Amino acid sequence: MQYKNSVLFLTALSVGSAVARLHGHDRRHAHAKVGDVAQNEEAPVVAPAAEKIADLEQRDEVYATIDGVLESWINNWAVEVSTTSTSTSTSIYVAPTTTTAPVAVFTSNPAVESTVTPVPTSSPSGGNWYETPSDGEYSRSGFGGSTASQSTGSLDWDYIGNVGSPWGSNIIQISEDVANQYKHVLRFEGSSSSSQTVVFWNTYGPNGKMDGFWSPNKALEFDVPANGVAYVAIDDNSQGGWAAGSDSVPLSGIGEYAGTWGEFDMSSEKNDGYSGWDVSSIIAQLAGLDVQGMRICNHEGEMCSSIATGLASLVNAYTSADQGNPSLAVSQAEGPVRLVVNLDWS
Repeated sequence: MQYKNSVLFLTALSVGSAVARLHGHDRRHAHAKVGDVAQNEEAPVVAPAAEKIADLEQRDEVYATIDGVLESWINNWAVEVSTTSTSTSTSIYVAPTTTTAPVAVFTSNPAVESTVTPVPTSSPSGGNWYETPSDGEYSRSGFGGSTASQSTGSLDWDYIGNVGSPWGSNIIQISEDVANQYKHVLRFEGSSSSSQTVVFWNTYGPNGKMDGFWSPNKALEFDVPANGVAYVAIDDNSQGGWAAGSDSVPLSGIGEYAGTWGEFDMSSEKNDGYSGWDVSSIIAQLAGLDVQGMRICNHEGEMCSSIATGLASLVNAYTSADQGNPSLAVSQAEGPVRLVVNLDWS
């Protein structure tokens, strides 16, 4: 998303003909503020071919588009055993060396799942799910603690927002009768043909590395029955995404969640309270998987980002041809967010 302070995009192709990719709106691709670009254009978007990162047969050479410039370097692979007070897992990660630009470290085997009860206990509030509290006070019932933002380096994608304490507790499932009490709410509408499993993550994982979108990390997991609905609330200053699949979410060959992605950045402190979202099929395509459709719009059916099943149509969305394009996703000025997510969209 092209926010006021962020214009960087990074895609890295790594070992094993697979992708280790930074997905996080204020770090991955920029979104223009409302008024800078048309947010509701319904025409298919054609990406410049020059931005495409090709040749997935590269093994150790890594490419990144940084400020619109294609950079490359050779990775050296190392093993680090890390332990924390909240996890006993062993993490294996890529330790890159470069002569061009600092790059993020990707952890390939995290093992953390949020332990927070996903549905908060609250009395019915009445009203429609997309309404907001008349007093402007939003509920935090069910959320864990909010973590302070931090920077791990000098680059835009080094920014880490709220990941919840414990990790993942900034993203919770809620019931419809309390949805209008929360600030950022997503209504998931299921496939017409099959149950869908949805997995959410924070862009940054529990050990402070940019690995939240690697299995088995998950902030939240739930099922949406065929033609069913589910509601999710997201805390302030949270950056991450979700993917869905029939029965389970597909993975890439190196363990990334590889279904079609929905991505979010809610009330970003770094970007003056702006929020943003988009649909992306980049990981699914580069992993050689079928592209499942998804559409994200606000509750009024506007400010949409969508990819139809099999790439039949595109609106403000990212495909493998759009790597490096900073203009496709949707942003909203400071305030509550009400989104409808259509799974298996066609």
